[in-house]
Amino acid sequence: MRTATDRKEVLRLYEQVFEVKPFINPFPRVQLTSHYLIVGNSAIRRNNELSPIVSNKLKIVPGMRQNLEAAADCVKYQWLCILIGPSSSGKTSLIRILAQLTGNVLNELNLSSATDISELLGCFEQYSIFRNLRYVASQIAHYMNELCRLQVEYSMESFISGKKDLISEWRAFLSHVDSGIVSGSDSGNLKERISSSFSVLIKIVDQLKLDREASSLPFSWSTEELDNIRNRILKLKELHQRMTVSAKFEWVTGVLVRAIEKGEWIVLEDANLCNPTVRYS
Repeated sequence: MRTATDRKEVLRLYEQVFEVKPFINPFPRVQLTSHYLIVGNSAIRRNNELSPIVSNKLKIVPGMRQNLEAAADCVKYQWLCILIGPSSSGKTSLIRILAQLTGNVLNELNLSSATDISELLGCFEQYSIFRNLRYVASQIAHYMNELCRLQVEYSMESFISGKKDLISEWRAFLSHVDSGIVSGSDSGNLKERISSSFSVLIKIVDQLKLDREASSLPFSWSTEELDNIRNRILKLKELHQRMTVSAKFEWVTGVLVRAIEKGEWIVLEDANLCNPTVRYS
């Protein structure tokens, strides 16, 4: 139903078959509860790990609500959602709003005639310790954010008194990252400092595991996941200590596959412009 004529024809057929005139609310009501986003007659469960606050640059205007309800239905029934319209008509903004209201990570990728399939699916690249360190850090950031959120919801006082050391360790690691430890630009004791960063991450993972085993909070991750990420950190640390030159290659997953693996959302901008070999792969 890409055009107004298509939509009118569908409404005509509906009335002809069911002998009931359909009613479509052009301005459905948007409601936000602790567990659901409700747009008109559509309700989808929210992921509370992310903030539900919409950016000040993103506004829900009346004319957007009907499209927001249709997009919410696509999410509810796990349908592919294709948005069409002229440039700057609000297509991407609509998805950004829906992602923020439901607490889902949104990946945006601009396609063009120069886009290669490797950008979506992945390719072999020269091994980089910095890329691997950023990956494990992003995984631990997910665990830390959920732990802090659940602890605050459960008891602010116990959170403040019981998580000072863990948060301090995590903030120290983040400050090292921000100061350029994993940027590859520092010289001298860079190798030792990276090894030290791995040790800090292992310590944080061990503490997360203790908190997971001692707590009855509804975590989305298990101790097995923490064991897997800990083993990965140990292997990376060992490999980093043994390597003198980055002379090997590794498979780097593309943004589309990463989003699918993590259950995240992805927007492919200007999909009609990409090469047909990419479009139909």
